[in-house]
Amino acid sequence: MKIPSYRKHARGLGFATLIVCSLLAAKSRASVAIENTDVQIGGFFSQGYLYSDNNNFPTKDVGGTWNFREAGFNVSDTIGAHLRVGAQIFEQSFGNIGEDKVILDWAIADYNFASWFGIRAGRVKYPKGLYGEALDLDVVRPFVFLPGAVYNPILRDFIASFDGAMVYGSVNALKGSFDYKIFGGNLPAIGPAKGVAEFYNNAGFYAGNVGSISTKSVEGAQLTWNTPLNGLKFVTSYSFFTSLASDGPFYAYPVVDLTSNFDRFSYTTFSAEYTVGNWVFASEWQRQGGFITYQAPPILPTVGGTSRWDGWYVSAARRLNDKFEVGAYYGSLYDDFASGPGPQGYQRDSALSVRYDFNEHILFKVEAHDIDGTYELFNTARIPNPNPKGNNLLLAVKTTLSF
Repeated sequence: MKIPSYRKHARGLGFATLIVCSLLAAKSRASVAIENTDVQIGGFFSQGYLYSDNNNFPTKDVGGTWNFREAGFNVSDTIGAHLRVGAQIFEQSFGNIGEDKVILDWAIADYNFASWFGIRAGRVKYPKGLYGEALDLDVVRPFVFLPGAVYNPILRDFIASFDGAMVYGSVNALKGSFDYKIFGGNLPAIGPAKGVAEFYNNAGFYAGNVGSISTKSVEGAQLTWNTPLNGLKFVTSYSFFTSLASDGPFYAYPVVDLTSNFDRFSYTTFSAEYTVGNWVFASEWQRQGGFITYQAPPILPTVGGTSRWDGWYVSAARRLNDKFEVGAYYGSLYDDFASGPGPQGYQRDSALSVRYDFNEHILFKVEAHDIDGTYELFNTARIPNPNPKGNNLLLAVKTTLSF
């Protein structure tokens, strides 16, 4: 679909505004004290390049693309000893996902009554695994992409935050401490423009693209054990969507709408991280899925089945000196119900990263991926792969300005 020129200009203006705000704030290093408050201004801007040799990931055509960037601008204020308020706007272009549209990434009011109990409400970051709440913190890791077996970059605009509330706290026990989070609410408006739509479009059930996607609620909890061994922690996360539904014209009879529904779509994640000296070791395992039903009356009666996939990875990163950091990981993602041993049922990703810090505000990363298998490789209008290859080399280069 051709985009009208005024829409292109609006997107470009939003993107340019974020860059200008970032540069001005970086220059001023803004931290403004106002009576009993402390206003903090921060943000980031990154531009990268992606090259994929066999399959589209997630570019429109096989080969390289500069359409790989993100930017964020945030403001927060601490009021008194217990209340913090803040918000961040964000935009991204990841191949043909995101299209540089500015969104409200998070916006919260957080009141901490004591170390063991606090309340956070608004648009809240989604706690899942070790890094679910740190998707935009590019400066804390050497990797361009977090392991896709647990953190699929296509889903960044789907599961980064939720609208609702969270209670949280930390309790000392067993010579260490336990951090807990319990939350509930709903996802921001999803819609067919989000990256998650490609999962529905790729299934081949709709004539064209999915028409709508929605959820009724999201609920979950996370528990972190900070062990007596300094730097070692274990995390378990569980969350689920109720009534994760979609609809669109049925491919077999387009005048009738096909609807799908996960009555309960869940994520279960077990994680471990160990920081020792200049090393960071991490590993996570995640199961996601649920029972899905389809219906297109009167053509298709209600039918259903379990859809479930598992992913895991192990990673290691080392800070070599003030300038260089290196990292590597191996991840595996597979369909629990794949028929046969073919590459369409799995994805195995070996990654190697090098990071160079020019100074405290600007960094540069290079990352190579050897991807075996085609599971979760899309063949849709936005990410076409009509003849997928079983093996793919992906190269990612990225530079980030942060403040």
